[in-house]
Amino acid sequence: MNILIINPILSTSEKGVITRRKSIKDCMICNFAQGFVNARHSVTILASEEFRPLQPETYDYQVLFFPSRLTKIFKPDLIPFPVGMRKWMKLNQHKFDFAIASEAFSITSLIATRIFGPRLIIWQEMSFHQHKFFKLPARTWYNIIVPTLMRSPLMVPRSIPARKFISRYSRNVSHTCIDHGANGNLLFPSSEVAPHFIVISQLIPRKNIDGILRKFAHFLQHFPQYKHYKLKIIGDGPLSQTLINQASELGISENTIFCGFMRHQEMAQNLRTATAMLINTFKDNNMVSIPEAIISGTPIVTNSIPTNSSFISEHHLGIVRSDWDHNDLAEAITSYPSFHANCVAIRDSLTNDGCARRMVQVFQEEILPRL
Repeated sequence: MNILIINPILSTSEKGVITRRKSIKDCMICNFAQGFVNARHSVTILASEEFRPLQPETYDYQVLFFPSRLTKIFKPDLIPFPVGMRKWMKLNQHKFDFAIASEAFSITSLIATRIFGPRLIIWQEMSFHQHKFFKLPARTWYNIIVPTLMRSPLMVPRSIPARKFISRYSRNVSHTCIDHGANGNLLFPSSEVAPHFIVISQLIPRKNIDGILRKFAHFLQHFPQYKHYKLKIIGDGPLSQTLINQASELGISENTIFCGFMRHQEMAQNLRTATAMLINTFKDNNMVSIPEAIISGTPIVTNSIPTNSSFISEHHLGIVRSDWDHNDLAEAITSYPSFHANCVAIRDSLTNDGCARRMVQVFQEEILPRL
């Protein structure tokens, strides 16, 4: 089949600053597209020009970039309004069997609705109203635009909280939840486990990495038998030096390794051998790093903020606790064999191949019979 994916925002920005990378191949939507390609489908991605990689690269799928218009109103990192995307979709709509658009609260999803109608799947991640301008734009959109102008597309949620949320505004919601998925060929389990925990994150305030450092310091103090354990922090951001200084003040510099930004090829080995991946975020939706860890066979210790944390609890893939502490890190070590086995058992449903396969199945079973 020929599949169109409309996903203008390729990565999460912080305070309106879009960080462009040398490559976009590691981003979620590109891995998702690769899953369809692996099943011998043809895929085209429509994205915003502001996320174009810094260096030319080739893909097994097509990626087209469109510059944003009226950027002071339609922020490219929040709700972009790409120039020429509507015209392109209009001219090429008959080339595609179906289209997938990210988020109901999106100019491009509304445009795609008017063009593709019931052949469109809206892949819903948000499980709450966006907070900008006291939530008024989001509330208006969900209460008026979605139930009146976006009735024909099937809403496919990425989590149970997302399904509960979008069901308040649309009657056309799939019962099937399809998470982001991750590259199953690159990220795979290991038979070895190393004495380290891992954090994969932007080093920004809302990720609350400083809280993880304090919990790790308490862990080393309360469990001297684990004093050889390391904490590897993969990622970059404005708080990098602040966190390095904090680790020194806490006396855990020798146990804390700041790795900086890593491509997935470098990150994969550190992830698959970790005892657990740690999350302590203040605000997040479906975190891409969660399926990446699960398909790597790595258990997760997290608070309940990520919307896909309920999946971890349901399938016993680690520890979900609102204010987890040093005792939970010790439990992650002792329970690693069972958590790891559960991750390995469920990994196929969270690989990019598995998620793409389920999306095609949703189209064939829930949309195609009604066309």
